[in-house]
Amino acid sequence: MNHLLLATVISIGGSSVSASISVLGKKPEWSRLDVYHNSITSVAFEELLRKVYVPRESWWKGWIKIDEKEVRIRKFAGKEDWYVLPLASCPDVAARNHRKEYWRSATKLRALAREKPLTGFHIALDPGHLGGKYSEMEGRHFVIGDAAPVKEGDIALLVAKRISKSLGGLGARVSLVRNRKKPVTKETPKSLRQEAEAWQKRIEGDAVPTQTKKERKKMVRRRGEILFFRSSEIMARALKVNEKIKPDLVVCIHLNAAPWPTPEKKSLVARNDYHVLTNGAYLGGEIALDNQRLEMLVKLLNRSHKDERSLAECMAGSFKRTTGLPAFAYKGPNAIKVGKMEGVWGRNLIANRLYECPVVFLEPYIANSKEVFSRIQSGDYEGAKMVAGKLRVSLVEEYVDAVVAGLVAHAASHAN
Repeated sequence: MNHLLLATVISIGGSSVSASISVLGKKPEWSRLDVYHNSITSVAFEELLRKVYVPRESWWKGWIKIDEKEVRIRKFAGKEDWYVLPLASCPDVAARNHRKEYWRSATKLRALAREKPLTGFHIALDPGHLGGKYSEMEGRHFVIGDAAPVKEGDIALLVAKRISKSLGGLGARVSLVRNRKKPVTKETPKSLRQEAEAWQKRIEGDAVPTQTKKERKKMVRRRGEILFFRSSEIMARALKVNEKIKPDLVVCIHLNAAPWPTPEKKSLVARNDYHVLTNGAYLGGEIALDNQRLEMLVKLLNRSHKDERSLAECMAGSFKRTTGLPAFAYKGPNAIKVGKMEGVWGRNLIANRLYECPVVFLEPYIANSKEVFSRIQSGDYEGAKMVAGKLRVSLVEEYVDAVVAGLVAHAASHAN
């Protein structure tokens, strides 16, 4: 729901403070790019940079310099210290030097000519958020009247478990990044108190404090909670994906939400739609962060975008057919249109940036819409019944059907 990035240029009360590394981010190790020497041409590098990752030249030109033989990347903000990435002289040289990643492309997997449509695919399902007792802390929780609470994390986990069962019968190997209503990270809001305090001080800068000690303590506590569920948790999942699970692709399960018409008094909305996200559209303030600049370049150089786009387009088509919903379209600079299929967009989210393999975020349904709220309240049931004025299968079953069909279509699109 309304995924907000933990940006390191934070604005509160009109004052902003900058840093060269994201909150909880690690100092970048630029040697990570050594394995990509001579693996991409100048033309291919610049095309991906402009069309997918940083669409405005003014945002990247102070950080990245491109010529025919090499790319020079500023390693640290404010320093004339540059990483030099040698470029391939032609596509054939690039292909010979292409690094073998832990994940395999759909083209390679389908070339094995398996009998079942997903045999050979290792798919990781990532149920968004945490749910359970953490749902209110995350802001992924709402209540209307006497109805049962809507917890995105709980619904996402149920959907992921059901998808896992369906995919097994199609030959896929499936891993759940989260398989219970508990965090993957070992950190807690309390253990992150020191980082939360440092974050608060960065925001305050030299300004004279205006809040009371009690108010400030509450603010620091909230910052610790945000660092816990929005940063530390996703970083722990990324470590699990990249170093333990090592899947061929990740599907992140979410539901979207619309702004409340009146925040003080929650009332359901009419809007209901879907969209699918790949990694891309880094903003100027994000590419200026040393760690995000490196993370973006890893995604660009490992060429995960090709499979991400294919998977996202297949998922968007599947959700359109299965749900009959319209596609959502972004209007701001924080997203870029990917391909021609409606409903597919690029955004820089912490998970699709840190997960090195192809990863898509699914954002179907507006959880606080009248229709979806009724469907959620009806629960997960067998068969079809009248819900919100229409004979329907459960929302969980519909979600599962759309994802499975999207994955099968993605695999089939790479068949010989």
